[in-house]
Amino acid sequence: MDDADRRLIEELLPKDEELKQLVEAHEAYESTLDEMGRRRFLSDAERQEMALLKKRKLAGKDRIHEILARWRKEMGVG
Repeated sequence: MDDADRRLIEELLPKDEELKQLVEAHEAYESTLDEMGRRRFLSDAERQEMALLKKRKLAGKDRIHEILARWRKEMGVG
């Protein structure tokens, strides 16, 4: 996400509960994936979990962008 997205997210977090939940989940997925990425070895189950987390993170990011686009339209911004 670019700086404009980050600023808008910070502004909208208190106003949009879904956005807040998505951002929190995105950060949790990112943290878990970073931790898993630092391991020297992952079991098959861990690799599957990592793939699932990546898919969930991407789906959440897509939804975040949809919400931001909706808010920008409502606010008459960009």
